[in-house]
Amino acid sequence: MSTTALPFSMIPGDSFLHRLNPLAKIVWIVGYLVIAFSTRNPFLLYGMAVFAFLLVIGSGLLRRVGKALFVLLPIGSSLIFLQAVTPPTSAFGLEVIGSLGPFTIYQGGIYNGLVLLGRVVSVLIVSLAIVMTTHPSDLFTSLARLRVPYTFNFMVAMTLQLIPVLQREFGIILSAQKSRAMRARGFGAVLPSFVPVFVGAIERVQQLSISLESRAFGSAGQRTSYRQVTVRPIDWAVGVLGAVATIGGLVVIVLNGRLDMSQSVVFPAAFALTLVSVAAIVFLSLISFTLVLMFRR
Repeated sequence: MSTTALPFSMIPGDSFLHRLNPLAKIVWIVGYLVIAFSTRNPFLLYGMAVFAFLLVIGSGLLRRVGKALFVLLPIGSSLIFLQAVTPPTSAFGLEVIGSLGPFTIYQGGIYNGLVLLGRVVSVLIVSLAIVMTTHPSDLFTSLARLRVPYTFNFMVAMTLQLIPVLQREFGIILSAQKSRAMRARGFGAVLPSFVPVFVGAIERVQQLSISLESRAFGSAGQRTSYRQVTVRPIDWAVGVLGAVATIGGLVVIVLNGRLDMSQSVVFPAAFALTLVSVAAIVFLSLISFTLVLMFRR
């Protein structure tokens, strides 16, 4: 298992997204969340995902983000399969497209599955792109300028910094166990590593608390930062554009019934059966593979 299994840390770079002010990025993340969970239009959701993916490519993060998107395989396959075979709660979408063994595939179920998956994909891609191009200290300083509580800033910054540290320690422990002739694979190798990683995390928290107390954490004095974050005209422009796009999109969504197209979109039978079949195969294969690794000796 690699020490960088999932990319949750900042990746150095000099792209436009790297240089953008963290506050402007926060506006776009909030906008994505608001729009994604306000609409039921899959075309809009996947359009947002494509736009976020273009940001990833322009920032040179394609390989790193690709690792995280691999995690969506079990999530996406389960969403599509379980939603497709579940009758919709509304009167619309109850049309039966076909059957897959003992399961009945519903028109509205596939629509709901695609909507849920679109929400997850669009928000995940833009969040990864922004987290991987933002230094935690820059985010801390920017939030402090907005008079965000100091303790909240600290929790956000430490979360972004501790996850990569724990991932690195997890990889080191796995390598040490392999050097001692441990031949387990998959979950058989992961489970024995939880205890030392957990103990190391507790020790790190204790050291952190002592360090914070020695630096007068929580005092009312004025705080400074060694990293200076400036707000350029382009940052203002991007932030305002994100806010306007969010408000405008939300107004359009509300006035048009969440842009719900479930009553007008009809999925061809061949497409629906193929989609659900592939989702079922991937979902069941991953579950079977996981169970085999868990009980393999």
